[in-house]
Amino acid sequence: MADTIGNMIDKLTITNLRIWAAEDIKRKKGASDNEIANACRITNVANSQRNDLIQEIDEAINHMISTGDIQKLYQQGSTKMYGDDPYLETDKLK
Repeated sequence: MADTIGNMIDKLTITNLRIWAAEDIKRKKGASDNEIANACRITNVANSQRNDLIQEIDEAINHMISTGDIQKLYQQGSTKMYGDDPYLETDKLK
């Protein structure tokens, strides 16, 4: 199954969090040279992944616009583990 735009945005969010955490390590007082070097490596790899994901998201959106194709959406319903789903009518589940 191909990634949806939502899946790619989830991956982008995780990648951004990795970059943020690695940047925190690089700024940490008392970080060892090894910790800083490892954080730099993580940042470099994650930045490359981030750029690739942004490109994939842009291409997917442009494809949807140019073709009129839409992506399949899934209702989470009772399997959702957080918050309320305003689009789900609970009356229909009874």
